[in-house]
Amino acid sequence: MKNILILILPLLLVGCKPTETAMSSEARTYIDEVLGVMQQHSVNRNTIDWKDFREKVSEKAGNAVTVADTYPAIHHAIRLLGDSHSYFAPVSGNDEDELGAPPVLPDAAVPGDIGYIRVRYCMGNDSSKKAFTEDIINRIKAQDSSNLKGWVVDLRGNFGGDMAPMLLGIAPILGEGILGYTAYPDGKMAKWEYNSGSLLLENDTLISPHIYSLKKQNPYVAVLTDTLTASSGETVTVAFRGRPNTRSFGKPTYGVSTANQGFTLLDGSRMLLTVAVFADRDKKKYGIPVKPDEDIDPDRALKQAVEWLQNRQ
Repeated sequence: MKNILILILPLLLVGCKPTETAMSSEARTYIDEVLGVMQQHSVNRNTIDWKDFREKVSEKAGNAVTVADTYPAIHHAIRLLGDSHSYFAPVSGNDEDELGAPPVLPDAAVPGDIGYIRVRYCMGNDSSKKAFTEDIINRIKAQDSSNLKGWVVDLRGNFGGDMAPMLLGIAPILGEGILGYTAYPDGKMAKWEYNSGSLLLENDTLISPHIYSLKKQNPYVAVLTDTLTASSGETVTVAFRGRPNTRSFGKPTYGVSTANQGFTLLDGSRMLLTVAVFADRDKKKYGIPVKPDEDIDPDRALKQAVEWLQNRQ
């Protein structure tokens, strides 16, 4: 009898193990809010198994008590979306996914019969964005000549920022008309269109601080890209796709040719969610690396581009 009692005692102890604490209602409310936004707006919303998605995120959240306890689960959810562009910025400022900015490359030297414009990333307030646009237009104006064989638009190292100042700045070279689209999962195509200094992006109209017309309209253009050309840098890349007299050189872009929308969450944290992909003027959709016409080593891309331009006329 004694031996039997000894054997049964461990089983009784196991049976008396305390029940694990469940996620708090505060944490659950926050998780539900975030997942609700994702399910309603994510570019991949129609291809995700949301029941399985929610289970995986809840498992990651575990016994979260506070909103801050859910942050690792939110980061996990961002990764599960699979778009490689969505981003979670906790109000605490402790962002485990924050990455350093890619290097900014210097201007390159080209022959006198070739125009050269590097379009860098664009960040900052409205004043600095206006100055960004004016700087590009002024550099175009300073180089413009009726004797130019064409232009090099260098997007290498442009990791993004605000697309509007970039498009407004490069517009004298890019030209007028429809430049591309933002393509949503429901089939909606919101156009990007530039005419006479006015840029239409979906429902917003932006006005260029300075309008300039090239001495030689519809020029030949060589576009340079590399693996650091990303986000809004890819917007400009896509805007040149399908443009007449245009050829691209270098390496495929980073692969986040997608549109993000910002959402402010209950605690003040911000989520930038990928909601659509870019499409060119011919309505070809991207959302993946944009391949150049000539895939060549970055060190040779400029030389190849200049040779192509000089052989056009």
